Parts: sequence; C-alpha cells; structure tokens
Amino acid sequence: MKPLAAACLAAVAVLVPAAAAHAQSQPIATLDRATPVAAYNGRLAWSVLDRASGNFALVTRAGGVTQAVPVGPRRVPFDVDLGPGPDGGTVAVYSRCDRDPPVGAGFGVTLYNRGVGCDIFLFDFATGAERRLANASSPTATEFFPTIWRNTLAFGRTYDNKRAFPYIYTRPVNGTATSTRQPGGARNACLRNRNTGRTSCSPETVSRPIALELWGRRLAFAWTFSGLREGLDTEIRLDTIGGGHTLVAHQSGGGLTQVQLGWPAFQDGRVYWSAACFGDPGGCPGRFGLRRYRITTRETDTAPGPAPTLAHERDAGTTYLLTDAAPGTDCLGDPEVAGGTCALQSLQPAFG
Repeated sequence: MKPLAAACLAAVAVLVPAAAAHAQSQPIATLDRATPVAAYNGRLAWSVLDRASGNFALVTRAGGVTQAVPVGPRRVPFDVDLGPGPDGGTVAVYSRCDRDPPVGAGFGVTLYNRGVGCDIFLFDFATGAERRLANASSPTATEFFPTIWRNTLAFGRTYDNKRAFPYIYTRPVNGTATSTRQPGGARNACLRNRNTGRTSCSPETVSRPIALELWGRRLAFAWTFSGLREGLDTEIRLDTIGGGHTLVAHQSGGGLTQVQLGWPAFQDGRVYWSAACFGDPGGCPGRFGLRRYRITTRETDTAPGPAPTLAHERDAGTTYLLTDAAPGTDCLGDPEVAGGTCALQSLQPAFG
C-alpha cells in the first residue's frame, strides 16, 4: 500500500470510535467504484460497475431488497436523484448521453458537464417505465445532475457553443413553459494588489454545479470553482425558486490537503451536507464531518463523520454515506482488493 493511502487509513481508523459513539452504522453494499447516492421515501439508488462490460447499472434498495432498475446501462455512474414525481409517486431522474464523460478518478466527482448530447430521463417505479423529458432536453446543450420535486425539475446545463460555462435551470416537468436560469455560484475569485492597483483573477473555466437537490421551492447544490489557492474552492448554496439566493458554506482550496463540501440533502427545513478531506491527513483534523443548516435561523451545527466521504444523502432521519477505506485508489485498494474498498452505509442518528 502506498504511504499516503496508509496514512489516510490510519486517520479513518482513529475517527471510527468517535463516530460510533454518536451513531450506529449499518452496511448496505461494498463497491469497487464511487457513485452518486440518492434516497427518498425509504428507497435508495446508486450505480454498480459490471467489470466484464465496463458499464454501470442503476440499482435500488427498498424494503431491505436490492435489485437492478430495469433501464439500460451507461459508461459512467448515474447522476441519479430520487423524489416525488408530478403524481406524488417516487421517481428517479438522471441523464443519458450520446457520449458519456470520463469516469471520475481519485477523489473527484465525474464531470457530467463534459458529456456530449446528454438529456434528462425519468423512471417511474410504479409503472416501471422510463421516458426522456423532451421539454427539458435542449438539442444544442448537455443536461446533467437533474433533481425533481413533483412538477418542478432542476438541472445543470452546458451549451455546445459555451462548454466551459455550466448553468443551473429550473422548469416544470410537464407543460411547455420555458426553463428559467438560476443564479448558480461563483465563476472565479479575484484579488487586488494594493501596491499596483491591479486585479488578478483565477480562471473561470472550471466552475460547475454538483449534486443538485430540490425540496419544494428550495434548491440546494454544491458548486466548485477555481479560487485563490491550490485546488478548487467548493460552496453549498441554497436558492428559493423565484426568491432568495444564499451562500450556506464556503471552503477554500488546499494544497496537499483538500477539503470538499458536497452532496446537499433536505429534511424538515434543514440542509445536510458532507465535508470530506482528502490527501495529506495531517491537515484534516477538525475540518471534516457532517453539517446541518437550519433554513429559518441560518444556524449550522456539526456531527462526526468519516474523512474520505465520496457521496452523502439523507432521508427520514437516516444519513447515507459512501466512503473509501483506501482513499485515492478509486475504491480498488492498493494492492487491489476483491470486491472493492468503498462502503455504502446508513448512519442513524448522525445528529442528536
């Protein structure tokens, strides 16, 4: 095992007793690739790699039973979200592409905005039918990271003639109303030199949304961009559709140690997300774990959580986490571990 991976494993081992003192975890699956995780109304969804074909299948778990969703595979994990559809039943939304983006490697999320010809699809668990949401799928753009709440859909979009600048849109699931652009996050950061008066700015071309989540008229999302330090800055933002736009949390980029905020989820008027720490574990203490933001009071509190968190979700008082026991090895281990080193688990209660 590489020294850095061994050091990260040691940091995780130190963390486990502290987390266990506050909550009980239950294993759900062991995976050999990272994947987004979605949950709603007692149902969980994630992606599993078929190593023989190199394709990912969408799977779901409900009532203690895990099974494949009867839809075609794709070359990357599904950017899936679960929520209530227009009739209130549980549905899944995700993108499909003419050409999928490269699979995320190391600690990074798959850059779904780099797919080509990606449209949004909906799967209805009640009917077992999949359909393309044509009214949300532009022929001159790529849509990704969709999220749904009844008849409202939100998603990222990158136009073919401006691929370095993803945007966020909302629109009705049904009907012919046009899509509405939302504010999004920062494109870059700038610093003015007091001596010369000149302003220098970081590049604008790496900003993008990650893991959008709807709850009624509320839209939470993670946003990453090039800041003034090494690595990328990340933010958690909260929009009220047709209303306010709030920066909930911000994390500057790092050097050997990178802290990433991500995977927001709603429950009972609160926004939950993860603060993950990767790289040199010496810079991690006190900077990672689970976070909760009260929308009405704008107060944030924390709970213990693992450093190498690759995905996070929340549903009905349960936190779901995907973590890697060998960080930086793409869930494979070094040397490679049969079945993988990533664990999908439930945590209850994460917050007291």
